[in-house]
Amino acid sequence: MEESGSDLWESARKMKGLGDERVATLEKLIGFNPHHARAKSLLAIILANRNAVANRSRSLELARDAISLRPDDATLRIALARLLGEGEGETLEEKMLALESALEIDQTNLEAAVMYLTSSKNCDEVTYENIKNIITDKDVNRHYELGGYFRRRDKERCKYHYGVVVRVMEGVIADTGRDVKGLHSKAKFWLATVEKGGEGAVERCPKEYVVGLYKGFAPTFDHTLVEKLHYKTPQLLLDTLMAAAEGVGPEGDSDGDGGKKYSSILDLGCGTGLSGLRFKGLLGEEGSFLGVDLSPEMLVKANERGCYDECLCHDIETCFNIEGVRARAPFDLVIACDVFVYLGNLENIFQGVKGSLGVNGVFCFSVELLEEEKGGKYNYICQTFARFSHKQEYIVQLAAEYGFEVVEMRKCVLRKNAGVDVVGLLTILK
Repeated sequence: MEESGSDLWESARKMKGLGDERVATLEKLIGFNPHHARAKSLLAIILANRNAVANRSRSLELARDAISLRPDDATLRIALARLLGEGEGETLEEKMLALESALEIDQTNLEAAVMYLTSSKNCDEVTYENIKNIITDKDVNRHYELGGYFRRRDKERCKYHYGVVVRVMEGVIADTGRDVKGLHSKAKFWLATVEKGGEGAVERCPKEYVVGLYKGFAPTFDHTLVEKLHYKTPQLLLDTLMAAAEGVGPEGDSDGDGGKKYSSILDLGCGTGLSGLRFKGLLGEEGSFLGVDLSPEMLVKANERGCYDECLCHDIETCFNIEGVRARAPFDLVIACDVFVYLGNLENIFQGVKGSLGVNGVFCFSVELLEEEKGGKYNYICQTFARFSHKQEYIVQLAAEYGFEVVEMRKCVLRKNAGVDVVGLLTILK
């Protein structure tokens, strides 16, 4: 028996995730009933989540059609605003108009109010007063968004909203044992950086924050990093290693021209494989190249590049204990490009690398540099933009503690941040 439009809609609503069957069901429903606004809006969201870049045009078309069919539905206008993302120029104007319209339809819509406020260039006090009247402690997701919005605008408001999240989620964890979406750990992390300026307050960025950051960033990561931020750490680190190559690396293993070749390389925090592209030329003919990263979306890009024999999705602090890494150890070379910015305390990394390196193994990495006079008594500081910088003295201290010899340390500009040079330290240890 042929399904009716209502049957198809119920089927699509009950399905979970972004699968092909759900998309096909919604496509069939829209073909059956092109005036089904909710189906168009849901399909727009699913397509955007499947591939925001490739499906952007279709997603926006569907969302706009949905609004034209049901202009008095605030939910559809909010969906369009979310699809428009950060936005700028005409896109931002369309987003703000969609949210204004949603609030005209429903002044108590907290999602629309928070999105309108956090999308505004300047804090709209009228909107914020409205939010304070309708928000409750249970609205932890909105409190978290507001904490982020006020982080660089209003310290006290920021502390208040993150404080609500921490308090409420502590109760949730006590009852269920679960930190839903990592809200507790993320809010506690940001609260600590705001209250103490990041100085000695936190030891690493929460895993959930890092995964969430790169979930949406992965499709445009390479372009943003290389073209906009002038990122060149992998090449600089490779150049530093090659310059220090005499006496570094496995003995009797070269490319015939004096260049060192490595039989096993581990790339910590490999991301999309930008570092893999640079370092794969150092791999011996029968060599093994392993990449490890916390973000599954970034690893999809790394696998597409084909730099690595295998990519593992794991936290780099504890990856040394998993079978996939142990099976390929010992390594001749361990590299880490632009990943220690998410870790303050590097002791676990140094310990893990030390236990995984072979005889004459090499450990080379980058850190963003914390000048001695700015760091005070601290070895590392989490900056307000959630990236750690480390003192050179701290790296030297860890090297000595874990039995490494410092072969080379080179200060240089790694990238740009808001148009300003970011100075880093490239280090070669053996």
